[in-house]
Amino acid sequence: MNKRIIIKEFKMNSLNNRKKKVRIILPKNYFLTKDKYPVLYMHDGQNLVNKSDYSNYSWEVLKTMDDLGEMIIVGMDSHPTKRIQEYSPALAKNVINYINKKVGVPKSEIKPEADEYGLFIINQVKPYIDSNFRSYKDRNHTFIAGSSCGGIISIYLGLKYQNVFSIIGAFSPALWFVRKPFFDLIESININENIIIYHDMGTKENGKFSSLYIKYQKKFDELIRKKIPSDNVVMLIDKGAKHNEFYWAKRFHGFYSLCLENIKE
Repeated sequence: MNKRIIIKEFKMNSLNNRKKKVRIILPKNYFLTKDKYPVLYMHDGQNLVNKSDYSNYSWEVLKTMDDLGEMIIVGMDSHPTKRIQEYSPALAKNVINYINKKVGVPKSEIKPEADEYGLFIINQVKPYIDSNFRSYKDRNHTFIAGSSCGGIISIYLGLKYQNVFSIIGAFSPALWFVRKPFFDLIESININENIIIYHDMGTKENGKFSSLYIKYQKKFDELIRKKIPSDNVVMLIDKGAKHNEFYWAKRFHGFYSLCLENIKE
């Protein structure tokens, strides 16, 4: 077992003690120095090093860490049936029907859990990391990122907790999933002009629906540039890229570099 990957199981206080695995991925020199490190919090933690059951690819974060510079990455595993709920600040009727029919969750158990999931990260995971590992605790060294629905929750929590996170990464965010309620929420809040938002999309995310992905990405980009300086927004369209970890791993290099380059002491 790789000693650089530590797995800790939590009981989520905000979600009725639901169990959650958290993977702490350490820099290669962590045990050789007394240095402190920035921290990147990510979702779908089970796919950061190990191959995804769906795509058979991983994010290959260890390789990126070793190639580009040192950081602690904290990955929260996604729930096998409650993933969409944990990563969603709102659920439209068609999404509820999808979760019920495709995922098999009873309608009585389907509700948005983004706020509760966020409390778990802020009140349990981050204090644990800051108490047990050599992390920088401040906002300037703390980032959040994820893909698809994990991109949605990264945007949502990154903006909700702007005092905690300074950089947000949204890879192929499932904006078509949340649409108007999510955009209305973004329009209604004040956003720190010092926050940095990275978001990307492939041109072949999901077959004939790929144009819909791009449409909502551009809408999000236009909206966010009205709230913060354009220099603090990075939008990337990856020609030919599909909706899986193979392409997210390739683009992760750029986001990781962005985080390291924008650390303010």
